[in-house]
Amino acid sequence: MLFAATIYSSCVTMADYDFTEIDSSLRAGNYEAVYQSLEADESLLYKEQDKVLMALDKGIVSHYSGDYERSNESLSLAERLIFENFSKSISQSISSFLLNDTVVDYSGETFEDIYTNLFMALNYIHLGKTEDAFVEIRRFDNKLKTVSAQYADLIAKANQSNIDNGVDSVESPNLEFHNSALARYLSMILYRSVGKMDSARIDKNYIENAFELQPSLYDFAVPSCVESEFFVPKEQARVNVIAFSGRAPIKTEEVMRLYSYDGSIYYKLALPVMKKMPSVVHGAKVEVYGSDGVLVASSDLEKIESMDSIAMDTFQQKQALVHLKAVARAFAKSTTTAVLDGLSETAEDAEMGLLFSVFHMVSVVATEVSERADVRSSRYFPSTAWVAGVNVPPGNYSVKITYKNISGSVVGQETQQMTVGLSQINLVESVCLR
Repeated sequence: MLFAATIYSSCVTMADYDFTEIDSSLRAGNYEAVYQSLEADESLLYKEQDKVLMALDKGIVSHYSGDYERSNESLSLAERLIFENFSKSISQSISSFLLNDTVVDYSGETFEDIYTNLFMALNYIHLGKTEDAFVEIRRFDNKLKTVSAQYADLIAKANQSNIDNGVDSVESPNLEFHNSALARYLSMILYRSVGKMDSARIDKNYIENAFELQPSLYDFAVPSCVESEFFVPKEQARVNVIAFSGRAPIKTEEVMRLYSYDGSIYYKLALPVMKKMPSVVHGAKVEVYGSDGVLVASSDLEKIESMDSIAMDTFQQKQALVHLKAVARAFAKSTTTAVLDGLSETAEDAEMGLLFSVFHMVSVVATEVSERADVRSSRYFPSTAWVAGVNVPPGNYSVKITYKNISGSVVGQETQQMTVGLSQINLVESVCLR
């Protein structure tokens, strides 16, 4: 019973938590209430090995609520832990091999790691720390350069180990994502705001290359506002809008039950599969009103990044590695079960045969119960990024962002007050996670 309880405890996840209240606050845009719920129910939501998840969730929600200092603290912690956990001790590797990947410290998905830097860059922009924002964008770019190589060596070693044990290998997938239009857009408007137009034009070229060279990830047009960034009248200021909608993909468990060719050995594979989350947001619009309530400028927001597609693309390598580990683990567990079954049938002593039969049954149950996919992932990254830019005279304005569904009905709305000035970045950020 103690053995079974130990196995079961390793399989309990936050999937058992009732997110009704949190999701209601999320849909209403009450992000501080979401944060307080995460704080209050921290012990129910996160296990000891889920510190990265906790830091990511709290960091992103803090960003949405406008507490940019708190957001950076949590996101910086998440980034540090992701780096540390990626190459965890051998003891955790052994635990993972014997039970499942949920017993090891979560090391984050690639999209969580890289987009952490973009949200920290946005935090610094809101805090007026332009140079720090540039640093985070460069760190994002540097991470992108190592994405493909991050899992390549691990996949190669796992493949060789499986081949040595007579288990089929898995081909390492090629990732398409290598250039983020959203990151380049942020860099472009930062350079334009400080008057470095040559650098801004280089980023504009990178945005266009992202669309041209990664067509399956950017299967929509380059936003028209990218070109218009370079045609702002001298007497007017530029208001840039970045909006996030929907929620990032989630992971679910896919179970396969297989038998050896002669039917003597039973295998169970439990693999994580990433799936996109549906969103009701189909488009958005920005309207800028003067202090007298008169409409000064308006524009449709245009999609600049499908963050969910990038999450799916960058997950491929980790999924391949998880597949290899699951096959090796299933092979080891099933071989042990088969040996016990054979001993129960060939034992000369009846009592020994019964004992081996019991061990065989325990092994079968343990394999069935303990083999679980690691479906942990952060809950609050968005799925889509939208942008727009409008030119207005310097002054005080009300900026309204309206989100609409595919039928044109309003599904979300947000109004912010801002003072717009020349030679500065005038950024409005909005969120609708529906």
